[in-house]
Formats: sequence, C-alpha cells, structure tokens
Amino acid sequence: MSAYKGKNATEGALKDFIKLVEDGHVDKGSILILESLDRLSRQQVFTALGLFSSLLSAGVEIVTLADGQHYTSESINDVGQLMFSLISMSRSHEESAVKSKRISASWENKRKLAVEFKRPMTNQCPKWLRISKDRSCFKVIEARAKVIRCIFDQSIAGTGQRKIAAGLNERGVSTFNGGDMWHSSYIAKIIRSKSVIGEYQPKQKGEPIGESIPGYYPAIVSEGIFDKAQAARVSRINPSSAGRKGEKFSNLFSGMCKCLECHSTFRMIKNGRSHLFRCNSNYMGNGCKCVKRWRHRDVENAALLVISEKIDWFSALGGHTSSKQKLESEVAILNAKLLDVEKQVSRFADLFSLAEGSMMTDARKRYVKAMQSADGVRHDIEVKEAELRTFTPVQHNLDRLNRIIFELRSETDVHKLYELRAQINGMFRDVGLKLYFNEHGVFYYLKKTNQKGIVLIDEHKEVLSMGADLEMLQRSFSGMNECIEEVRNLA
Repeated sequence: MSAYKGKNATEGALKDFIKLVEDGHVDKGSILILESLDRLSRQQVFTALGLFSSLLSAGVEIVTLADGQHYTSESINDVGQLMFSLISMSRSHEESAVKSKRISASWENKRKLAVEFKRPMTNQCPKWLRISKDRSCFKVIEARAKVIRCIFDQSIAGTGQRKIAAGLNERGVSTFNGGDMWHSSYIAKIIRSKSVIGEYQPKQKGEPIGESIPGYYPAIVSEGIFDKAQAARVSRINPSSAGRKGEKFSNLFSGMCKCLECHSTFRMIKNGRSHLFRCNSNYMGNGCKCVKRWRHRDVENAALLVISEKIDWFSALGGHTSSKQKLESEVAILNAKLLDVEKQVSRFADLFSLAEGSMMTDARKRYVKAMQSADGVRHDIEVKEAELRTFTPVQHNLDRLNRIIFELRSETDVHKLYELRAQINGMFRDVGLKLYFNEHGVFYYLKKTNQKGIVLIDEHKEVLSMGADLEMLQRSFSGMNECIEEVRNLA
C-alpha cells in the first residue's frame, strides 16, 4: 500500500487499526510500533500530522524503531520532539515526491522513444509477437500471426466467436498461453484488439495512460481488414440472433422466419433425420392454431431459387448512387447531434455540481440520462463509420452473393460449408429478408426494396378449387401486410 498517496490509511491493516481506534476498541496506552514515521504516512506534512496527532489524541502511543523515538500525547508538547517528528515527515514526503518524479520522467522518456523510434517501453507484448534479443523491437511469430489472420477472415465471413474457437480446437491448433483450449472470450478479445494493426495503449493498473501509440507493434492485419471485422462484429450484436447455430449452420434463414397467424418465430426442429419448420407458439402449446409443418429442405431450395430470380438484389444491396453519400450524410447528422447532446451533458454536469438537497436527485437523473443519450449517439456513429469504411461497390457484393450461393451446392468441407451458410445468412439479414409461414404457404418480404411474393404453397393445393386457392393466397398476403405494418410501427 502506498504511504505517499495515503492508501495505507484507507486500505489494508493500518485502515483496520485506525477504525478500531476510532470505535474505541483500542485501549488508551496501547503502543503502535513502526519502523519509522514514514510507515505511517509519506503524504504532505499537514495531512501526515493530522493522522499522527489523531492517534496520539486517542491515547495510542507511537514508537519508531529506526530513531528510538517514543511519542505520546504528553511528550509531543515538547517542542524539540514535535519539530523532530515534523522534520521526519517532511523528509519522507520529499523523498517520495522525488522518487515519483523520477519514475514519471523515466516513463515519459520511454514513451517519447516509443512514439518517435518505436522502441519497446517494456518486454510485454501480444502473444503473436516476441521481443528481439537486443530488446530494440518486436518480432512477429508468423505461425501465430497466421492463426490471427484466419480468425479475422472467419469473423468477416460471418462466423461467430464460439464457432471460430470450436474450429480451432477441432483442428488441434495450440493456444498462445498454454491453455488446454480456445475460448470464445479470447477470440472476441483478439478481434477487438487494435494491437493487431500495431497500436499500443499504455496502461497503469489496468487504466489507460495518455494517447495510444500507432505503429508501436508490427501490424499483422491491415486496417481495412480490422474495420471490416468490427463492422461484422457490430452487425452480429443482435439479441434475436443469439444462440447456437449447430455444426453446419443448419437453418440458413435463422432469425428471419415468422408465423403469419400469431407473428411468433417459425422455428426449425429436428424430426428423425430430417428438419421441419413449425410455429414455435404452437410447438410450445401457447395457443396458435397453425399446425402446418414445412420441410426445411423444400423451403431452402425453393427460397434460394425464388429470391435469386425474383428479388432486385442490385437495389437491395445498395445499388443507387447515393449509398455512400447517404452514409456520409448520416454520419454528419449524428456528429451534429452528438455536439448538442454533449452540451446538454456539460450543462447538467454543472447543474449537478451546484444542486443541493432535493434538487440533487433530479439533477443527477438529468445528467445520467444525457450521458446515456451521448453514449447511444456515439454507438450509432461507430456503426455508421464502420459501414462507411467498409463501403464497397454494389456489383462486388452482388457477384459475391451469386458466387456464395453457387458454391453452397458444391462445397463438401464442413467448416467451409458453415462459413458459406453464415455469409448468406448475414447478407440476407442485412437487406431485411423475412420469411412468413402459415397453413397454406411460405412467403417472402424484403425490407430494403419492399418486395414480397410466394416462396412455396401447400403441396396438396390440388384439392383446392381455383377460387379457394386465390382466396387463400389473398388472405395470406393480407396477413403478411398486417405483419409488415406492425414491424414498421415498432421500428
């Protein structure tokens, strides 16, 4: 505990002793034995004297072994002993102050060398690097760097952190810290860490000190790759998409399926060796009358065929000249909004500092609310700027989608197949694709282009008359319109 900063009096054994003295649990005449007075405090003389005198006033005697002094409430009235104690306290504080300044100067010098010459400040570095023998620079451990690049590529492709960790474990890739397995939390830490692009944030006891230092470490991924990974990570922060996806990402339309009758999720369930879609509310006995089960393979095959041919994917993927300009405009609007909100934060902070009594609670609520609002706007800016940094021409995205769907039918490797299905799922989510189910059919709706249509109708539709068939489809579209309108109202 630091006696210079007074932590020894607020934390640890000395704090406990002071509390016992204050509570009257230490008898008068008890003796506190110290090596020297600097063990009691190295703070400024006035502060140190306050602690010293409070113990003596409570009847506690202090003995210092280094100089053989015995202080009591009576003996301190001796001017000579009082002066001796003051000089001792002053010297202790000065020594600590000089030491603190030297340490600070040494740290600042190391920081200057790190900024100007990229010289390592310490031997500590990320697990994919090592310090050189002469300690003048960091060297890349290429085998580990290759693993890091693979993690980023998978994340950008839409693979979740748990699945990335599981894949590394299945392939027998050794962990960097000697652990027995990879964990999703460590994958998340790697993806968020700017040290992969060479940036270093000096810290002291876990708290950042000063500005980060770019180029301090050798970069092992490009800033473009890093930005794309952050955009992919942010886009996956969606409570409705949480949960296991299985070894093969079985449900290509996970998070997109709704029941037209009750608007609950149309979930995929396993039935023997096959998979079926059915209403979750009906499955859980929660009142929905939709008992129809749709075979997953039929829905997936039909959906991929229909939406590939019927949907205007060029427009859905942002194929209009204002896409980038629109993002830039949105960022500018959000930045202006942030300035206004930060002014509110400043005003409420002043109000909170001046408030008294019952006004303090209201001022605090206003301040906290403004802070939360500012954090929300900053998050929105982060999302939009990530989109802007990763903006690519729409034709590139369109070609990519077509290529992925084509590869989906020919890929046999389990890990690559998972990544392909995850990429398709991510792109479908980005454009707002929804599949709606009822007794009669499966229908699609695309939020980006406001397109809707039929994916599949009941395989037994031949038993229906043409008039009934048309009426059934009309009712289904009417229900889908109501559902879509409800979603719009919620948005």
